Amino acid sequence: MWGALMRRVSPAWFIVPLLLAASASAETASQVFKQVSPSVVVVLTYNAADKLAELGSGVKLPDGSVATNCHVLKDGTTYRVRYRGKVYPASLDKADWNRDVCSLNVPGLPAPPVVLGSTKTLQVGAPVYAIGTPEGLQRTLSEGIVSSLRQVDGGSYIQTTAAISPGSSGGGLFDDHGRLLGLTSFFISKGQQLNFALPVEWIEALPQHVTPRVASGTSEVQWLNRAAALESRKDWKALHVLANRWIKAQPRRAIAWIGLGEADDSLSHHAQAIEAYRQALKINSAAC
Repeated sequence: MWGALMRRVSPAWFIVPLLLAASASAETASQVFKQVSPSVVVVLTYNAADKLAELGSGVKLPDGSVATNCHVLKDGTTYRVRYRGKVYPASLDKADWNRDVCSLNVPGLPAPPVVLGSTKTLQVGAPVYAIGTPEGLQRTLSEGIVSSLRQVDGGSYIQTTAAISPGSSGGGLFDDHGRLLGLTSFFISKGQQLNFALPVEWIEALPQHVTPRVASGTSEVQWLNRAAALESRKDWKALHVLANRWIKAQPRRAIAWIGLGEADDSLSHHAQAIEAYRQALKINSAAC
């Protein structure tokens, strides 16, 4: 859906790759792993029966909390963090359920904090490294590049070729200096190398963006995940239905209108597609 809009409007608001000079001090994959893997933890979510409901990843932040995806926590009543063979009790600290960014308070956790980076000067093709707990395999490294920056309301998802799997949610995506760029959040199983991380700026903004818990399936990341999966299958009729539902639930989400526009265009509903793209531009312009 992002590609469709990029073909029709100026990229000035949609995706702005900025030039970033290559640094001679870039680190190797093994150096990045050695530097940042001690800051990545396992997040364990337990239900009311004290049964493990979800396993994900987390990253120790400079303020002492652990950042993770809210969807890792949503089915739990209690939380724990496992680090170097020891389990630490945890509690929910802050949550932006719509952006899928949460933080945990973990007293006594000895993990060192990460250094926060930025996506504002990130460019397509830059090397990145994902570290998390895919399939329960703690502190696993995967290497890739930034394949695109996908703008949504309030920021850009990082699309990467660095492989992620179930259990990677909430893990760190790092640049070649070991700086945190975002949290690995979801992937599209029907496509190839369609892996996404939410931006580090959303983690930094969490204290100002605490939101109430949303019903399952209604956060922006969940809508986006389903829409992207339909786009990858080129199921335009289903995307059209989904986009209309998304717009009804979240009428001020520009990305929902973009999805509707692409579906309409692919179904040869060109006049409706133009109107949907106009709505997306109108929403984005109002937010600038």
